[in-house]
Amino acid sequence: MRASRRWLLVLAVALLPVGMANPAAAAPAPPPEPGTPLTMGDVARLSADASKRSIIIFRDQHPELPARGAQASARAAAVDADQRAVKSELSQLHSAARSLHTVNAVAATISQAEADRLAADPAVQAVVPDRFIPRPAPQADLAAQAPAAPGTPAAAATAPTAAQLQQVCPADPSVPLVEPEALQLTSTEFQPGAGVPAAHDLADGTGVTVAFIADGLDINNPDLTRGGHSIVTDYQDFSGDGVNAVTGGGEAFGDAASIAAQGNQVYDLSTFVNPAHPLPPGCTIRVKGVAPGANLVALKVFGTGGAFDSTIIQAIDWAVEHDHVNVINESFGANPFPDDRDDAVQIANANAVAAGITVVASSGDAGFTNTIGNTAATSPVIGVGATTQLRLYRQITGFGSQLSAGGWIDNNPSALSSAGFTQIGPRTLDVLAPGDLGWALCSANVAQFTNCLDNAGRPSAIQEFGGTSESSPLVAGEAALVIDAYRRGHGGATPAPDLVKRIVTSTADDLGIPAQEQGAGAANALRAVQAALSIHDANGSPAAQGSSLVLNRSSFESTAPAGSRHTFQVDVTNTGAGAQTVTPSVRTLAGDPMATDTGSLTLNPATAPAFLDSGGTQREFALHQFTVPTGAQRLDADITWAALAQPASTVRETLFDPVGRLAMYSLPQGAAAGFGHVDVHDPMPGTWTALIWSTKNGAAAYNGSVQFAFSSSRFEPFGRVSPASRVIGPGQTGRFTVSVTTPAAAGDLAASLVLAGSGGSTTSVPITLRALVPIGADGGTFTGVLQGGNGRSATNAQMFSFQFDVRSGKPALNLALTLRDPNYRLTGFLVSPSGEPLDDQSTVQLNAAGQITGFGNVMQFTLRKPQAGRWTAILRLSRGIDGAHLQEPFTGQISFTAAQVTALGVPRSAGTVLRAGQPVTAAIVVTNTGVDTKDFFVDPRLNQTQVVPLLVSGSTNVPLPLAAVTPSFVVPPGSDRIIVVAQGTVPIDMSIQAGFGGPRRAGTALPGNFSIATDAAAQVAPGSWFALPEEQGPFPATGAPRATANVAVVAETRLFDGAVTSTTGDIWQQTVDATAPYSPLTLAPGATGLITVTFMPTAPVGTVVRGSLEVSTFNRVTTSGDQVISVPYAYRVG
Repeated sequence: MRASRRWLLVLAVALLPVGMANPAAAAPAPPPEPGTPLTMGDVARLSADASKRSIIIFRDQHPELPARGAQASARAAAVDADQRAVKSELSQLHSAARSLHTVNAVAATISQAEADRLAADPAVQAVVPDRFIPRPAPQADLAAQAPAAPGTPAAAATAPTAAQLQQVCPADPSVPLVEPEALQLTSTEFQPGAGVPAAHDLADGTGVTVAFIADGLDINNPDLTRGGHSIVTDYQDFSGDGVNAVTGGGEAFGDAASIAAQGNQVYDLSTFVNPAHPLPPGCTIRVKGVAPGANLVALKVFGTGGAFDSTIIQAIDWAVEHDHVNVINESFGANPFPDDRDDAVQIANANAVAAGITVVASSGDAGFTNTIGNTAATSPVIGVGATTQLRLYRQITGFGSQLSAGGWIDNNPSALSSAGFTQIGPRTLDVLAPGDLGWALCSANVAQFTNCLDNAGRPSAIQEFGGTSESSPLVAGEAALVIDAYRRGHGGATPAPDLVKRIVTSTADDLGIPAQEQGAGAANALRAVQAALSIHDANGSPAAQGSSLVLNRSSFESTAPAGSRHTFQVDVTNTGAGAQTVTPSVRTLAGDPMATDTGSLTLNPATAPAFLDSGGTQREFALHQFTVPTGAQRLDADITWAALAQPASTVRETLFDPVGRLAMYSLPQGAAAGFGHVDVHDPMPGTWTALIWSTKNGAAAYNGSVQFAFSSSRFEPFGRVSPASRVIGPGQTGRFTVSVTTPAAAGDLAASLVLAGSGGSTTSVPITLRALVPIGADGGTFTGVLQGGNGRSATNAQMFSFQFDVRSGKPALNLALTLRDPNYRLTGFLVSPSGEPLDDQSTVQLNAAGQITGFGNVMQFTLRKPQAGRWTAILRLSRGIDGAHLQEPFTGQISFTAAQVTALGVPRSAGTVLRAGQPVTAAIVVTNTGVDTKDFFVDPRLNQTQVVPLLVSGSTNVPLPLAAVTPSFVVPPGSDRIIVVAQGTVPIDMSIQAGFGGPRRAGTALPGNFSIATDAAAQVAPGSWFALPEEQGPFPATGAPRATANVAVVAETRLFDGAVTSTTGDIWQQTVDATAPYSPLTLAPGATGLITVTFMPTAPVGTVVRGSLEVSTFNRVTTSGDQVISVPYAYRVG
């Protein structure tokens, strides 16, 4: 019998410590149905445990009424009408509801009972938890540069001429270099006197307002001042720290500078660099943004830790409704496993786009191995990765660049740029912009802005800024230029965000690299501005400038059976002044390399030569030379080292081309990754040099072997395009049809549709295809290859997502994953069609004391009677590998065979009589038919579903803000709902999330300092969950007050049968009873064992008892496990 919501709530509140819970909550009367008036008793009950920080998302998001222009007031009226009844009800419950208009939603702290009540309202789409987003971390290999003490064809890649020699410092200090180098690489602004056409000749962002969501900054910085006034027209704090609190500042200053720095001040780099690498006095620069005419809105949401979803949504709402911004930049994101489909921030972004606002987001800094943050993967958003801009490397003498006297090469994909394929879609990033590395503003007030230090550890008014955190605001600035330019040519009308995105992607420079690394290519502000000035539409028909091609779509993606053919159509508009012949082609990277150089070398800090890095630290190094053949279009360079054995050490690689130019640096983002990768497009043929290096002294010194592989490859044609060419007149549109085939084997493939115009413009469109695992009557297989990651994320070095369809009626779903070798820390998630991870496994091996002893090479997943539909197997590699192999193949085997379990002596019908108080034994014989050793046990459950309290670790007097103690609990299988209630000593919000990040659910605040959060599904993800109570903001300048909270949890689950015991005990029963025994039957693959089950009837005589013995396994690492088989039992008590 399904428990009513009122009993779930009452029980949850009753579990809170005496004196914390609202006495009125103990009343057992049921709450009314949604839409009926509340009695005084209802108010008391529904407000009793208001501790769940929640977002109530309404079903009607009013896409017909964007929150801009003439329709803004109509949308506000419609949204207010939708929300009126709910807000009125919340007012009766004394909950301070906050209207969210960009998303038609209400944020409030409510009880679980109220959350359940609202979730049943037909007008409500979902009541989701208020999720926590971590603060953006500083980019770059900071350890490598910390102070020692406090495309084009290959034939065109030739040696630079004297006229092309690059500048590190200006020839005349009174004419400073314009920084960052990104301005030149995006054709935004060139050096004074260059005489080269640039975007700033045509537009500067005047009249456009750009918001950025970050940490804190000084809005009165001299380079954020125009005409005597700050260009930051609004600065709001949503973090609770206050605008004057200590903050890193690196992100906010970097965002502001990249978008709209004014170039007012002159900075001398000779005072920034470390004394070990002096520059001549007068090495002057000015820092300028892409859109210096724009106004800024600074929205501080990130404090010392991070921000909740509702905080970020409040900032988005503020930007849309109060400041009426045109562009929002978001240099943050997350990688939940699995992806959360009820993501309130992504809904807010989509609705902001619908309201006419262009949203730009960074892809992340975790490298090319399928690590794109979920916010950047949202289709209405412009997702931005990073390219290289290496002038700064030469200016600071960084990363071993002094070992070669040449210049540098730009516009390769940065080693940190998150790229690849998303978990669902599959999508990839949209465009690239420089992010490795550039100059940005900061503040010498390091007492408040702690990130603002130079390379000698001194306070600095400028900083080295980079990562996709730089790339994203650069593109946000380009979007401002596009809007400005479009307005200039179209009577002041503002372009729709979709048009802005298509202009940005259509005018990007094709770099000639795989689509999953570049999207459409590298942002080109000049071409974008020219296209915006030239578009013919209902708003105007201005004179054409440039020769750009603008497409009607920015990407193609498909998930389909392996080997199936798909057809896409694309419309190409010629925005140039003359007719163009447009020639299409489709390319993908060839599978076999042209040439490969593999081997190993040894780093020994006692004997290796050394150089001083940009921070003055000694670095040991070794050199290796290799040859790139003529005709190569891509160079891949990989290294691996023994990170497991030496976890404090990081090995790096720097590449120099045949004429000594600095080409690439691996830019590791965290300790002990064990893997490094760079790639170069259109590499110059000849002898290249790899500098492989590490710290020379101390615990971080590396001593041992480093394996390497340098491979050269080409692209090959893929699919078909028709017609073979088309002449498109000025202002006219032509259509091309693209036919492609998904891979013959399961997995992802990327290709680029390249459209070359005779006017000199070339544009590309990323095509991402996912082939489903072919499934027959007996199952199917898939394969892949692990490499590693750059260390940015401890847990997400590399990701794979395989999807497959399961028909109804299958007795079991088995997935066996086998690696060739051990020593890879891999986690797997078997995700149901409803998006819940029902079985999480790991290669981690533990001893009896729970200590890690190693990493195996197999994982086994088993679920009985799987739901019909599309399942997803997600594999996640953690950083830290042993360095034995540069590539690690794996195989997945899917089958539907039921487990080999035999039940002996189990009562099966009501006609079987068992005497009360007299034990009856039965046997369960289990054979482990999987590939991994498993801990089997029996989980006896009755057929009744009831509400049970779950034990919570760290539940009492939890200090707020959260720090060392995070309340956690474990959900048993068979649960279809969990309710988490918290009560604080101050008003609080709360969110909950499963152990690996997904699902995440926002809570709802209620009077009495309560917050309540819930998750409901056909089966809620079993295993570890976390409750995250936090104080409500906004806060005064002094910050949030000290407070505590208590947490309680209940689950609606199948009732544990206390009358049945077994020789294995039941670990899932420990979710409600810490003393429940557990001593599993451990079976190696192929082994058979016996579990003795004892029935001791305790029900009244005549009672018919029905239940099942759930034969299960448990994984101590993931706190999840297999649901192997269900053995039903039934008897009558005699």
